[in-house]
Amino acid sequence: EVLARVLPGGVVVKSTAIYADPEDQGYPVGPLRVCGYLPVDAHLEETRQRIEEALYFLGRIQPLPDPQFKPIEEINWAEAWKQHFKPIAIGKKLIIVPAWLESPEKNRIPIRIDPGMAFGTGTHPTTQLCLELLEVQLFKKVELLDVDVIDIGCGSGILSIAALKLDAERAFGVDTDPEAITAAKQNAADNAVSDHTEFTVGSVAEVLAGEFPVKQAPVVVAN
Repeated sequence: EVLARVLPGGVVVKSTAIYADPEDQGYPVGPLRVCGYLPVDAHLEETRQRIEEALYFLGRIQPLPDPQFKPIEEINWAEAWKQHFKPIAIGKKLIIVPAWLESPEKNRIPIRIDPGMAFGTGTHPTTQLCLELLEVQLFKKVELLDVDVIDIGCGSGILSIAALKLDAERAFGVDTDPEAITAAKQNAADNAVSDHTEFTVGSVAEVLAGEFPVKQAPVVVAN
């Protein structure tokens, strides 16, 4: 509560040690550490003094360790995370490939993705489950080939692109985040499926209201 008054980015409470119980997720056993980020601006020293004073008075009630301050180098996280994004094989046919890498498995269908600021790198379990369902449950059935697909909450466009590469005819994706639409369009272009996709800002209500060219489809994915 004390830190939250002066830290615009909020605070996080972390345990310094975790007991790993093989039967469940475990539980914290170490002392708690409360962390937050101070912007390095003209008010830095003033903010720091306010924190130290508040914690001093709080420490009169319950002893507290002295606060620790450490400068953090600013990093372009939008680029730094990419070193950890590796190709991911999904099901029997698909492989998600970072757009800046070559596919290591030529016998799989590549889905080239650079999510930018959008959700959808393929690492999340629900994304992988949707991809497996598209492959195994839907597009192995001949009567569902060459159909339209609606992608609700399209994010990076990964599910729309996968559906098209699994022989869907067209994919229409909506997302409430404009950044996602930008990323989805770029990823569609990188996968050479732009002519068969349309991405726009919106969600279920707008689709059902008929505000877009596509109102219904035999296949709808919602991750």
